[in-house]
Amino acid sequence: MIPEGTLNQIQERVDIVEIISSHVQLRRAGKNFKANCPFHMEKTPSFHVNPDKQIFHCFGCGVGGNVFTFLMKIEKKDFREVAEALADRAGVEIPKDRTVDEAAEARRNEALKANRLAADFYQNILWKEAAGAPARSYLKARGLTDETVREFQLGFAPDAWESLTTALKKSVPEPALERAGLSMPGKENKGHYDRFRKRIIFPILDAKGACIAFGGRVVDDTQPKYLNSPETELYTKGRQLYGLFQARTAIRTDDAVIMVEGYMDVIGCHQAGVKNTVASLGTALTSEQARLVRRHTSNVYILYDADVAGENATLRGLEIFLEEGMEVRIVRLAEGHDPDSFILKFGIEMFRKALSEAKSLFDYKLALLKQKFDPKSVEGRVKIANEMVGLFSKVKNEILLSAWTLDLARQLGISEAAVKAEIEKSKGGRDRRPAAAMPAPRPLADIGTPARLTGGAGLTAEKILLGLMLEESSLLARGKERLSGKDFQDPVVRRIVEKMFTTEAIQSVSGWMNTFEDAEAAETLAMAASEAEKAPEKKKAFEDCLLWMERSRLEATRDDLRTQIVEAHRLGDQSRIHQLLQDFTELNKGMKKTHEKIKK
Repeated sequence: MIPEGTLNQIQERVDIVEIISSHVQLRRAGKNFKANCPFHMEKTPSFHVNPDKQIFHCFGCGVGGNVFTFLMKIEKKDFREVAEALADRAGVEIPKDRTVDEAAEARRNEALKANRLAADFYQNILWKEAAGAPARSYLKARGLTDETVREFQLGFAPDAWESLTTALKKSVPEPALERAGLSMPGKENKGHYDRFRKRIIFPILDAKGACIAFGGRVVDDTQPKYLNSPETELYTKGRQLYGLFQARTAIRTDDAVIMVEGYMDVIGCHQAGVKNTVASLGTALTSEQARLVRRHTSNVYILYDADVAGENATLRGLEIFLEEGMEVRIVRLAEGHDPDSFILKFGIEMFRKALSEAKSLFDYKLALLKQKFDPKSVEGRVKIANEMVGLFSKVKNEILLSAWTLDLARQLGISEAAVKAEIEKSKGGRDRRPAAAMPAPRPLADIGTPARLTGGAGLTAEKILLGLMLEESSLLARGKERLSGKDFQDPVVRRIVEKMFTTEAIQSVSGWMNTFEDAEAAETLAMAASEAEKAPEKKKAFEDCLLWMERSRLEATRDDLRTQIVEAHRLGDQSRIHQLLQDFTELNKGMKKTHEKIKK
């Protein structure tokens, strides 16, 4: 919601070296600065700050970005908080977004008002009305103190059809109550009645503490046990986490979050002193929720019920967090217990002991697969390895991936090289073996690009090319002429390049970072810019990378033609076979010309 021009103005008025040096001891290294990385343990400094480009990049762990990215990561704050703080420091006013639909904004404010009044109404019933007696007894029986109940703003919806609607309709129109998910239309649209009745109410708060939805739980055996607000203008369940507002400080302090399933699990953990606990609102974990967590920490403990559904939910969560580059551990409690019941029966020390014994996701999934398949048989080991490779393909940390690969090969008694080959296949890699008439293209280091540009955090020709286009506008123009976004296999690089190719305005590296919301794009931009800066002959390196990518594109087309030829033979389509063979011959001529250029 903050205009890019304003963000660029903020960056122009603050110095990234000054900002970072208040957190890290920087030492000058030529025209840049370096230090031990604050985001991973290291003895030799690999964290670099470039004052000209106003970016930072660690050649060890791959983290990078601009001043906004650094403060978000080091201070565990969201983008808006960081931008506002830097704007105050720089004396820049963040304008109100005038493009917002005023009618939509009015509806949103009306829904917020309705939720606030509803939360007050439910709390008043719980604490002050006779109708709240069953809920008070239930919460006391569950071991919750008054202080905890007030902290989570719990309330009670009485056993009446229109109590909330009647109480609020003078302040909020009935259609607005319906849009907020608090009431429902009666038969033939005659009047409205309350959505929540005879239930303990759990307000769901956003990151700023505003009530955006509710969950309701019965105090008896009525079904359904839980009833939640529908999705509204304020609330999308896959983008929120229950208890995050209350847990945010503890998550940052402990640098870890504990993911559980239910409202009472969150509240019970908080009351016992484990305040870095949140729940996923009764839905399968989503990428949006994972990114929400990542704003505060990269360490996740998943603690779901130890039944089949719980195991499956845990595995889905593992993969989502893994794809976001986070470290995940799994906690298992005694069978038949959730966190709340476990703490009540065994105490907080036993719960903390269970946390300390959490398994890595590698150990967790491997143990499950060994129960499912026989690791003593060849067939069993193959099935286990294939299942594990599916998980490995989502790992972004190359060091972790290497350790897991070695461990899996050792435990199953299979070749490490075979595991690596299967990982490449699962990532969608193609078999790049050249045709007999064509020698394989040499490494980038052998065709003019400095060898150091081919290493470091999995840097590829695509990323080198991106960095060079960021470096010089003339190279960007040449890149547009000879390539399209589809030629880039790396999805993050492709996304960046497509925007660069379709945007007229030429921006700085740091400016480009502000056009993307995710840390992955910022890190890729920082890595590409930092590596490209090392190239002594930028235009030659650029041409070498272009030739390499054009060669890769031709190889992909050739592979596709081979597949089509095989299929045409299977169908006996002679005319199509003839045409495809002609295309194949012409393609090989083009590949030969490209190879001759590479040799030069």
